[in-house]
Amino acid sequence: MLAYFDNQLRGYNVVLAALRAFSQDICRICIGLSGSQTKVKKGLKKLRMDLEASTLSESDKRQILAQIERCVELAEALDVADEVECQKTAGDCKIGPGCFCLDGAVKLMEEITGPKP
Repeated sequence: MLAYFDNQLRGYNVVLAALRAFSQDICRICIGLSGSQTKVKKGLKKLRMDLEASTLSESDKRQILAQIERCVELAEALDVADEVECQKTAGDCKIGPGCFCLDGAVKLMEEITGPKP
């Protein structure tokens, strides 16, 4: 069970690093980044609930919870504009045909974390 939480956190760290990089460019004003930020926050909330319901020792839970809280801080710190719109629709997207912020980051995390035991 500990490996499950380690893998989840490994995935969140990769995704948060990618989203932070995107928040430094055109994606800062894109609804895709805003949507990804929301998905990450919700996912971390669920991970916290899964942790609380787990049979891990209290020591392991405290250690993992600290890592989850750090990820929450990083997600909240993403630089997202107050008013956002799809940059593809606006004709300003530089990423290409897909939206990595909204779709690619989540798919990347699924590849890293694998299924729940």
